[in-house]
Amino acid sequence: MLLRRFVNWLRPKMPVLNILLVLGAYAGNEFLSMQLFCQPVRWAALVLLASVGAFLVWPWLPARPRLLRYLALLLQGALLPIGIYCIWFLGPGALVVGLVLGFLLVPLLAWVPVVVAGQVVWRGLHSALPGSIVVFGLGVSGPLLAQGWAEWQFQQVEAAVAALPPSQRYELAALSRVLPRTYMAERLAGTLFKYHNYFDDFDGWRPPLHDPLVNVCLWLRAGQQYNKPGVRQANPLLMGHQPIAPIWPANVLSEQVALYKQLFPQEPVKADCACSHNGDAQGYLYWRP
Repeated sequence: MLLRRFVNWLRPKMPVLNILLVLGAYAGNEFLSMQLFCQPVRWAALVLLASVGAFLVWPWLPARPRLLRYLALLLQGALLPIGIYCIWFLGPGALVVGLVLGFLLVPLLAWVPVVVAGQVVWRGLHSALPGSIVVFGLGVSGPLLAQGWAEWQFQQVEAAVAALPPSQRYELAALSRVLPRTYMAERLAGTLFKYHNYFDDFDGWRPPLHDPLVNVCLWLRAGQQYNKPGVRQANPLLMGHQPIAPIWPANVLSEQVALYKQLFPQEPVKADCACSHNGDAQGYLYWRP
C-alpha cells in the first residue's frame, strides 16, 4: 500500500525528474575531475542526443500526428541497448557504491541508465499506439545490427593479421600490406592515442574518443578485465605485446601512430579534445604526434 502511494505520488513528477537526472548525469560526467565516459564519436553523439531527446519529450508529445510518436518510440527503442551498454560499462560495482554512498547524491547518478532503461521498456510494452511493440523492437534492433556489422569488420581485421606469419604480425610494413581500410580497422589502429577503449589508467593519458561498437567487440573477446594487461591483446593491431603503463615505452606509441598514418593518411591523428579535466588527461592537449 505504501509503495503504491509512493508510485502514484512520483508518477506525475517523473517527466521533470527525468530531465534533472539526465542533466545531472551529463554534468557529473563532464565536469568531475575523473570523467567516466569520454567524448563519443560523432555518430554515437547524434544517436545519443536523438534518443535521449525523444525519451525526455515523450510525455509532452501530442496524440496527433501519430507519426511523431512512432518516431519517438523508435528512438527510445534504440536507447535501450545504449542504457544497457552504459550499465555494463560502469559495472555492478558502481551501482553498489551508488547505493552505499547515496547520501552524497553524486554516486546515485550511476543509476540513471537503469532508471532510463526501465522507463523505455515500460513505454515500449504499454504504449497505446497500434503496433507499438513492433516499432519499439525495430528501434532496439538498430544498434544491434550496427554491432553485428562492426563485429563482421573486426573479424576481417583478425583474419588479415592471422594470415601473416607470427613473426610479421607486429611489423608495420606487413600489417599495412594486408589490413583492410575499413571503419573498424581505423578504430583499432587508433587505439592508445585517439580512441579510448579501456576504463583505467593504462591507456597512456586517456585518448578522448569513445566508440561503443569497438568496446563491445573487445568485450566479446576478453571481457571487462580492465586492470589485467592481457586484455589489450583482444585488439589485434596493438603494436607489441607489453602492457601499456601510464608512462608507456615511447616506441610503442610511435609505431602505433606510424601504422595509423600509413593505413589512413587522410584521417587526423589527434583528436581536438581531452578526456577529462584532470592533469593526466589534459596533457593530451599538448601532445604533438
